[in-house]
Amino acid sequence: MSLKIFLKSKPFWIHLVLIAITISVLVYLSLLLLKSYTHHGEALSVPDFSGYTLEQSEMVAKEFKLRYRVIDSVYVPGATPGTVLSQQPVPDAKVKQGRTIYFTMTAISPEKVKLPVVVDVSLREAQSRLENAGFKLGAVEYRPSEFLNLVLDSRLNGQSLPQDTFLVKGTAINLVVGKGLSNETTLIPNLYGLYLNEAKEKIYQLSLNTGALVYDQSITTHDDSANARIWKQSPPFALNEEIELGISVDLWLTIDIEKLGDTELMNLQNDSIMQQTDSLFAVPDTSETIQF
Repeated sequence: MSLKIFLKSKPFWIHLVLIAITISVLVYLSLLLLKSYTHHGEALSVPDFSGYTLEQSEMVAKEFKLRYRVIDSVYVPGATPGTVLSQQPVPDAKVKQGRTIYFTMTAISPEKVKLPVVVDVSLREAQSRLENAGFKLGAVEYRPSEFLNLVLDSRLNGQSLPQDTFLVKGTAINLVVGKGLSNETTLIPNLYGLYLNEAKEKIYQLSLNTGALVYDQSITTHDDSANARIWKQSPPFALNEEIELGISVDLWLTIDIEKLGDTELMNLQNDSIMQQTDSLFAVPDTSETIQF
């Protein structure tokens, strides 16, 4: 029988149809089994575990047929210790049964870190080490010493801090720094209109101390204090006035636009005086232009 006749025969078409039906059935059964294995269409919404204790979280996780794991703990002032602070996946995310939910819990006590070595290094180096370790630079006290700007001691609550001390992260560490043996002086800085961190940086650069901080009635919240600027200082800024190294500078802060407007006017007046002074002492240009 020739191939052309066979392809037109009835048995060939019957077998072809049977093969197609068999393949379709096998594909359908495979998809059905795959769907059953992967729980297709059975996604769950992740519950919100925020504020739950581990015991409560375990009960909820079992109810939703989920797993959980604590991966971190963070101390948050005012938060209830030992409760869920955040989770991943987030609430209402779609997951399948058996998925692991990762928790960050609120720590029972603040995190403590080791105080780095800050004695016998420069003030700038000590500040960098403190900030890298999670501490803050507190007050800087200057004392007569043959070593200028060298840290002589680190202190907290009036007491020297021994090496290998563990303290709460974020603690402000006070430093005692040498100011040399001479009665060296520096110009009084102009701090009007600066933010507190800017003023402190300028004060430390001139080997002075930050004194009292006075916030006026316009400041009522933490955000207010963060946005406050200097409107008054003591000793007050005056052109070419000098003070000894180590003197404390008291600062008054506000967000009152009128007070800050006065400081801007004061700075404009000071700039004008400095320009006039520079012009008085400027050396006249006596050079002649030679033409060829």
